[in-house]
Amino acid sequence: MNISREEIGTLNEVLKIKLIPEDYLPKFETELKKFQKTMNLPGFRPGHVPVGLIKKKYGKAILIDELNKMVSGTLENYINEQKLDILGSPIPQPSDDLINNWDEPGNFEFNFEIGLAPEISLTLPPSKTFDQYEIIVDDEKVNQYVDDIRRKYGKFSNPETSDADTIFYGDFAELDAEGNAKAEGIISRSTLSVASLKDATIQKEFIGRKKGDVVKINLVKAFNGDMDEIAHMLNQPVEKIQNNTSDFNFTIDTVNQVELADMNQEFFDKIYGAGLVSSVDEFRERVRTEIAGVYVQDTDMKLKHDVEDHLLDEMGLQLPDNFLRKWLQTAVEQPMTEEQVEKEYNGYSRGMKLRLIENRVFRDQNMQISQDEIRDMARQYIMHQFSGYASALTDDIMDSLIKRYLEKRESVERIIETLSDRKVFNYLKSVIKTNTNKVTYDEFLKIAKNHQHKH
Repeated sequence: MNISREEIGTLNEVLKIKLIPEDYLPKFETELKKFQKTMNLPGFRPGHVPVGLIKKKYGKAILIDELNKMVSGTLENYINEQKLDILGSPIPQPSDDLINNWDEPGNFEFNFEIGLAPEISLTLPPSKTFDQYEIIVDDEKVNQYVDDIRRKYGKFSNPETSDADTIFYGDFAELDAEGNAKAEGIISRSTLSVASLKDATIQKEFIGRKKGDVVKINLVKAFNGDMDEIAHMLNQPVEKIQNNTSDFNFTIDTVNQVELADMNQEFFDKIYGAGLVSSVDEFRERVRTEIAGVYVQDTDMKLKHDVEDHLLDEMGLQLPDNFLRKWLQTAVEQPMTEEQVEKEYNGYSRGMKLRLIENRVFRDQNMQISQDEIRDMARQYIMHQFSGYASALTDDIMDSLIKRYLEKRESVERIIETLSDRKVFNYLKSVIKTNTNKVTYDEFLKIAKNHQHKH
């Protein structure tokens, strides 16, 4: 058996595996004998079918299976022994029928195209000073959140049609560019307050509506780009919908009218626990602090993107782009079309480069992810999923849900990726130099909106 490498482009090679009969015939003959022992054919005693007949009838299939196992194992071992840092997975190249003659087996050659990861030369901390934003929580935002909480705990009625004080309950469904329900788009059952809509024209669309009506709405326009509000409404993480500008259909299930809850001690205790808040001013400050915590997530995301842009620009990483485009169209679990690859490759390439940098920081800083951290993250996901019903989850029920959640490989991979990303960013945040700028939320939205990735 002989393995050789041939460079065909930047970070792009072909691995050639050449086999001669002495490499595969012993295993092939062994498999034929195993097959003989279990073979039943009319006219022959069980286990006594002539090997020649088995070879004539099933030999080609057995040979192909044995060669496939041999080549796959050889390829994996070679990559590990040579410590090749590959991207994606090897792509089998079409075989040369003149060499690989299955009917008259002799010498075989199997070729696999691979893409290699670039070398990572990372210098930390970066010399650049980054802008860190602190969003001022104004009274208008506090008023809005307080009113939302009072509505949530107020008294409801169900008029036949809606007005400016209505709160709907219904279903959001993401639409594609043609206005049809988007395949695998966001679907969310949620509330929608007419008073919370920032766009006057869209507000009017929701007045005079009744149960069963379907209203088309662009949430970014309706909420003036407030992605926290939109994320909360769609029950999605902010980062997942950050760049989502889709229209949605909102199907009205109920039309609710609410009388705001009185801000008394009973109300304070219900929201924050007995005796923890005892006045309107204290309540408003608690709300202000909570909003500030949400804002930190937004400003951290902006800082994270800025640091990522700088590292990508400074390092100038190159990928085997031609190989990766081909791999995305042929070798992944859900292959993409050429048009999809062309449309999405820049984002995919950026993500791949950032993962390489993240992995390097993770290794260099000897970071670890414990089983306890994985379980805690699984618990958070489950609590978010059950949201208002979380209080009904006993320890036994929660343990059972966590166990089932972590039985799925993709769930564990998602958690590890999230924790790795968080640990690396927290480290980078601790070593970079920053200038703090205080801005209003609207000012921050404009800054974030104008941010364009260079890579």
